[in-house]
Amino acid sequence: MDSILERVENKYWKIQVDAFQSWMLGFYKFIGEWKTTELEPNKILIEYTYWLHSNSVMLAPLNWLFAKAFWKTYMKRVLENIRLSAYNNEPYQYE
Repeated sequence: MDSILERVENKYWKIQVDAFQSWMLGFYKFIGEWKTTELEPNKILIEYTYWLHSNSVMLAPLNWLFAKAFWKTYMKRVLENIRLSAYNNEPYQYE
């Protein structure tokens, strides 16, 4: 379950996920920011920043490894899927 904390259409989104269906490594909240900048017609820079919040000091090394390995790879795949959708002229709309 995610919620939009802030949204400026075609510029900036800030989302939060805090109702996880399964507990994992002590994470209790995820915050992501999505910024878009039009560099030129039909060319957009997407900057995606995320934070994973955990309440477990003991799991900090695993949390760091998870964020650097799994989550970073996962987010690269998300951005690649968006890029492919854009190249295929697929509609992208949030409701």
